[in-house]
Amino acid sequence: MYLAQQDDFKRIVVTLGTGESNRSVLEAAVQLAATLGAELEGVFIEDSDLMRLADLPFTREVRPWPSPVESLSVERLQRELRAMARQAEHMLEQTVAETGVSWSFRVWRGSATSASLATTFEADVLSLGRTSSRVHHKARMHPLSRRKSVRYSVSSINVLFTDSEQGARALVAACQLAKHLNVQLIVLLAENNAEQIRGLEKAATEIIESNSMNAQFTVLSDADVSSLVRTVNAKDNTVLIAEASHPLLQNENIDQCLETLSSPLLLVR
Repeated sequence: MYLAQQDDFKRIVVTLGTGESNRSVLEAAVQLAATLGAELEGVFIEDSDLMRLADLPFTREVRPWPSPVESLSVERLQRELRAMARQAEHMLEQTVAETGVSWSFRVWRGSATSASLATTFEADVLSLGRTSSRVHHKARMHPLSRRKSVRYSVSSINVLFTDSEQGARALVAACQLAKHLNVQLIVLLAENNAEQIRGLEKAATEIIESNSMNAQFTVLSDADVSSLVRTVNAKDNTVLIAEASHPLLQNENIDQCLETLSSPLLLVR
């Protein structure tokens, strides 16, 4: 069994949109960075596919009534994205204030899928928010709260565990965050075979005890992303931590998870 150490985590990256919907994702990343002593980088993603779409002559933006249908030009989209990026950076600065976490911010343009972003950004942990393309299509810009700092009140930490090196790293991060916040740790197992479940529980217990923690084990009713989301969403104010290469969080599954999950998602590489 690979026993990851707390100091294995050097760099946490959080993808940023704007508004209150992304604040809990950011705050979870800040809390983990403070717990692990890691550097935090906020990344605002400009979706290159969206930029190409805006350059097409027949593209139109349909706004809620009574706003008219408008042409969507590259120039107008770039102005809106720049404004959203400034707002996202300000939200990051507000949230990190007085935490002692070392942070940076950048704007990145690309078309990488959510599942590949942890590798793209070379992050030990990736905290996923909605990319700028989702934000642009689903919501207009909303002003940030005037509060100087807001803390996402976490009641439990969920970790999706597998007996792998990445799975061990995910569990260590979950243990440290749960210990730091003094909240319940819940280990999720996406397995139906009783013998394999016992093996996973034994492997997880070894890591949990080495981190001086206790945990509750929960076996997903079905080994699919819908069951994962239902299980996590059943609790309020929680965080989900998982390895970036977990089979349930690949390809279109990761986008389904992001669209339906009510809690922050942290992916460990």
